[in-house]
Amino acid sequence: MVKVMGSSPVESTLRSMKIDKIYVLAINHTQEKINDIISRLEAAKFEPGTNYTIIAGHNAYEDEIPEGVKVYDKWGNPNHWNKFWQMPVQIGEVGCTLSHIKGWNAIAAEDGVERGLILEEDFNPVAGKAIKDLPEPDENWPFVWDYMSLGRWSFNEKNDIKLNDTYCIPGLHYNMHAYVLTKVGAQKLVDYHLEKNLFINDEFITATYMKHRREDVEALYPVKTISAIATNEDWFNQLAHESMVSAHTRD
Repeated sequence: MVKVMGSSPVESTLRSMKIDKIYVLAINHTQEKINDIISRLEAAKFEPGTNYTIIAGHNAYEDEIPEGVKVYDKWGNPNHWNKFWQMPVQIGEVGCTLSHIKGWNAIAAEDGVERGLILEEDFNPVAGKAIKDLPEPDENWPFVWDYMSLGRWSFNEKNDIKLNDTYCIPGLHYNMHAYVLTKVGAQKLVDYHLEKNLFINDEFITATYMKHRREDVEALYPVKTISAIATNEDWFNQLAHESMVSAHTRD
């Protein structure tokens, strides 16, 4: 088990956000790429001793689609006003989504992991922020969260419901390059069986906690089981270059 190196924790009256393990989704992880990932993990400044693993993402350009996976064939509508909904599900989106599903299954199944952080391989820690300084969410909130976004593009920030100076309940958002799942939350996502009507995970996550803008997607997932929160400010963004995991049309 590899551990993220770091300096001693900063003393604070606030408890640091608890993360049991980091799961990095990566395609074709050469030693050079692994070294680069480790460097960026260190730059994020996790609590010393935080374990991580690199999950071999699904390379849809080379790997066969696993048995039981069915791409949602009603996604593309060439006459739709939204250009992202005009095209069918793209091959890069298939690989990206299958990679995330691997991450969900890993968190749900691994003993000793109650919270896991999923990072796409092109994650980039925001300069000046240290994850060890991210405070633990309020235990007195009248709900138990399942999913926490640490970096996103918000469709309309006015729809976010602010919980405190650090966290909010997000409205519609895109980008899943950095998010935390509880074990319960990971199992909830697995139980949706996205692989049976597969489309990009950025669109799917919205349907698990709020009404989706597309009626057909809403009909697929009318029951909302995920309790979502997000940081008010991004703690991770994405590198400017394109990676295999994030190489789909919406990032």
